[in-house]
Amino acid sequence: MRHDFLRYAIILLITVGCIQTAHAQKIKAVRDAESANILSIKKATNLPDGDLADKIEKDGRGRSTLAESPDKIRQAFVFCVPSGSKEVPACVQRVFVTDLGTDETYEITGEELFIEANRLVNNLKWSNNNTLSYERWTGPHFGHRYVVDIKQLKQTGAFILSDQ
Repeated sequence: MRHDFLRYAIILLITVGCIQTAHAQKIKAVRDAESANILSIKKATNLPDGDLADKIEKDGRGRSTLAESPDKIRQAFVFCVPSGSKEVPACVQRVFVTDLGTDETYEITGEELFIEANRLVNNLKWSNNNTLSYERWTGPHFGHRYVVDIKQLKQTGAFILSDQ
């Protein structure tokens, strides 16, 4: 009898956890015309010193931000680099992409300085061999998703995100 009760309690906890997880993941994404052309992609000159693999930042869940394209030709990752502003003495998180074929590294810039300084980059992922997207949440219920085409070196989209 006690064994049946424990089994029932475990099943109940797993079910409740799955329902809460599914509910928490309902993110609404709406195209954002105002942010659709704010990013630029240029050759990186702002790389950290030392072993770069050790400098790759973690996302909000504590996992590495390193993401490899499906064709394994490009790697995207986040570094914390100097802001270049006296207003923000701390480092800012920026997305970088290395083309493993040419050994060129590119930096994605253009977001507001205080957003870069205070919010982590999350969900860095490739949707195909050339298209990279990432999110930066500006509060607990609001954020942006940016989409860039690395082959063309240009931003192709922006979305406002909300879990409300």
